[in-house]
Parts: sequence; structure tokens; C-alpha cells
Amino acid sequence: MTPILVRDLLMNMLLGLTALVVLVLAQINPIAKNNPDSTKPPGDIMVCIFWQGGHDVDLWGTAPGQSKATGYSNKNGEVLDLVRDDLGKDALTRPRTECQFARGLPDGRWVFNLHGFSINEPEVLVHAEIRLGSEYGFSLLLERDLTIKQRQERTIAQFQLRDGKVVPGSVNEVAVPLRSAQ
Repeated sequence: MTPILVRDLLMNMLLGLTALVVLVLAQINPIAKNNPDSTKPPGDIMVCIFWQGGHDVDLWGTAPGQSKATGYSNKNGEVLDLVRDDLGKDALTRPRTECQFARGLPDGRWVFNLHGFSINEPEVLVHAEIRLGSEYGFSLLLERDLTIKQRQERTIAQFQLRDGKVVPGSVNEVAVPLRSAQ
């Protein structure tokens, strides 16, 4: 009778081990493959500004080959588009946001500015982000906090692109008028 007990015990252990292996294998995920039909970023460059309060801060930008800067009075340029002009009046939107997206990455100088259109306080803190797109999403190029006053125009950044990449050492904050140059 002892050989039957040993056989039953070994079979139960084997059954338990098999069940454990099956459960563990079900938890392993295969590595995802690149899918050409997956969602591509909505543009090649994304620039967004964020602020709090009932102020109207405007985002202006220009790209190489663009005749007029993109902003609230020119929402669609040859390269850049203003996605949303936040007037600072909608009580449901917190924080306030404006974004511009670029179609393509032409070589040359890119400039992005803030303009304090309607500021109710001495100055407002604005957070700005510039991101470069790729087939895998956006990577952060620059992130800055700036203060803006009523009717003031400040350059977030200007930089040079060559072959879809930022030219090393070209990112700076030298003021370039965009809105006031209209």
C-alpha cells in the first residue's frame, strides 16, 4: 500500500506544480510591437502655457517660413496652429491653458512669446513647456516659469532646428517681438 500512497502524493504535487506554471505563464505580457496604426502625436512641436486666475495671457509663436506670428488674431499659420485661446473667463477651467502645435519641423529659427493681454494683478506667474514630438510621443525640450504684466510681451524661448533636431547651444531667451511686430 505504500507505493500507491507515494504515487498519489507525487501525482498531486505534479498537478499542483502544473497549475502554478499555467497561472504564472498567463501573467507574462509579450513585448509590444510598433504599430503603424497607433495614435500619432497631433503635431511635431507642442508649446503650452498654464496659469491661475481670471487673466488673459496669450501665447504667440513663429516658425521658419511663416509670414505672420500665430496668436489670438492669427490662429492658423503656415506651420503653427493655436489650439485654444483661453480668455480667462470660464470658471470651469483650472488652470488656464493655451497650446500651439506645429505641422512639420522646418529648419530655422523658432520663437515663442507670452503676452499679458488682460492682467488683473501686478503680475501673473505663467508656466511654459515646449515639447518636441516623435513617433513615440513628446519629449520635453524646455520648461520655464515666467512672470508677466499687463500688456507686456516676453520671450519664452527661441531656438534653431536643423533636420528635426535642436541645434546645440541655440536655445535662448533673447526678446523677439511677435505680437507687437504685427
